[in-house]
This record gives sequence, C-alpha cells and structure tokens, in this order.
Amino acid sequence: MTLVKSHSTDLPELSWLSEVTESRQPLSELCPIWVRHGSITSGPPIPHPERHPYCEFGIQLEGRGISFVEREHAERIPGDLFLAGPGVPHWGRLTQYPFRFTTIYFLPSVLIELGPENDGSKILRRFTATQSLTDRLVRPHAQLRRKLTQLFEEIVVEFENHWLGREIKLRTLLMEQLVELLRWEEHMGRKANDEEFAVDWRPVNNTLHYLSEHYTESVYARNVARAAGVSEPRMKALFYHALGMSWVKYLQGYRIHRAAALLGECGSNVTESAFGVGFESISHFNAIFRSFMGVSPSEYAKQSRKKKSH
Repeated sequence: MTLVKSHSTDLPELSWLSEVTESRQPLSELCPIWVRHGSITSGPPIPHPERHPYCEFGIQLEGRGISFVEREHAERIPGDLFLAGPGVPHWGRLTQYPFRFTTIYFLPSVLIELGPENDGSKILRRFTATQSLTDRLVRPHAQLRRKLTQLFEEIVVEFENHWLGREIKLRTLLMEQLVELLRWEEHMGRKANDEEFAVDWRPVNNTLHYLSEHYTESVYARNVARAAGVSEPRMKALFYHALGMSWVKYLQGYRIHRAAALLGECGSNVTESAFGVGFESISHFNAIFRSFMGVSPSEYAKQSRKKKSH
C-alpha cells in the first residue's frame, strides 16, 4: 500500500481551524446517503473549513491540492480517497485545476444496521477511530482505483435519478465500495480489528438500542448508562471512542433526522414533529434543527413537499 505522507501544519497556517463551521447535508433516516459531486475551476474544494455529524467517503478524480485535517496536511492527487468520521474538521487548498470530485456522506446508522457486533462495526471504526491524516487519505493501486472510480460513477447516476429501489441501490453501492477498500487494506497488511480500532462494542450497542427506543422521551445519562451496563463516565467515553461524537450529539442528530422525515410527510407540522421526537421546547427544536439542516423546520418542510410535488 502506498502511504500518503502527511506533515504537521505550522502554527500560523492553523488559523483555518478558527473558521470551521458545521456542514449540513439534507440527510434523514429515509435518505441516509447524500452524494456531492462536481468540478471546480477556481477557489478551494470546500468553500469554508467544515465538520459535520456524518461519515464522509470521497474520491479526487482530477486536479491536485493540499488537504488540511485537524493539525496535519498532505498533498492529494487524482485517485486519492478520503475518509472522515463525525466531527473531524477539514479543509483544502487547490494547486492544480480543474478539481473534479465525488463525495458520499452517510449517517453512521447505515453501518450500524449491518450489525454492531460484526462487519458494520469494523467498517464504522475505519471512519470514527482516532487516526492520522496518513490513515484518512488512501492511495489505492491502479486496479482498485479503477473499480472504485466506476462505483463512484454508478452511485452518482443512482443518486441523481429517482428510480425504483434508489435507496437500496445507494446502500448496496456504498457497501460494495467499502468492502472492496477494507479487503484490500487487509490484504496489504492493515487489519480492521487492529488494536487502534479496538472498542468494547456491547455497551455502545446497548446505548444505541436504548436511544432508538426512547428518543421520543426525556433521556438522562444515568438511564442510558444503566441500559448500557456501565458507569456514566465509561458509557460516555466508549460512545465517543466508537462514534467520534458524544451520545447527546448523536441523540440530537437522531431526533432531527426523524423530525425531518416527519416534516416531509403531508399533514405533519413543526410543533407535532418537534414534540413527536422528544423535544420539549419549540425554540430549542428550531435552533438544533437549523444547526443540523441549515434551514428552519418550516422551510425544510416546504422544500421537501415542493420536491415531492414535481
């Protein structure tokens, strides 16, 4: 495996970290995968330094640039893959145009649903584990690069069209890509269950199950920890280690994506959606919804229903 060489970023260049904003993609439990693609002829690949509550898997198809992730930076060339979990700040600077890319955003639940004790957890940890930029930037060999490029092209076509079985096909294509990548990495000597990715998943699985069962109610850390079978500090630490975000942040996102699904249905209003997913204050719901989705709940509902009418 050809390793991407990363470098520590000098202090003056770390100013971009102060400008990081929360990126928002219109993901929901009904549409947990979102694809962004295009070609850039000027400016940075990401307009503003960002982080987000999703997993990100992208490929650089054309052009060259410098990727900044946390306190490191590295050169990116065509064919390079980028993997990031929730909450990872990143940005980029282009050195050769045009810059053509495809990026897939997906909710952690897409992998969790595969079975936390099995392959789903191994793949998810590839995104959420604490790791260097050398691990996040992958430079596959020519054969795998061609295969993954084809799969990225297929997922773009599937995403842009609303054919029967679209969501199933998007998941299938994403899973095929990730399995191909991790199998290749294992063949090249990188094991998905290495010590750096080790995590006690059972309490995390219990936490996820409890949150999915009780998200419509008031949820307290002591009850979550009791359901997880560990102490509160242990539950919080394990959850953050496994998913790269706090259990509170995950719960907020889970509730918001559930609310977004409700708002997309005819007859559901903002108040009903907010209370229906466990919020006790409309003002708090509006603020959290906007922080995740980039628009107000009422505006999101209008946009969703407008798309369905076409």
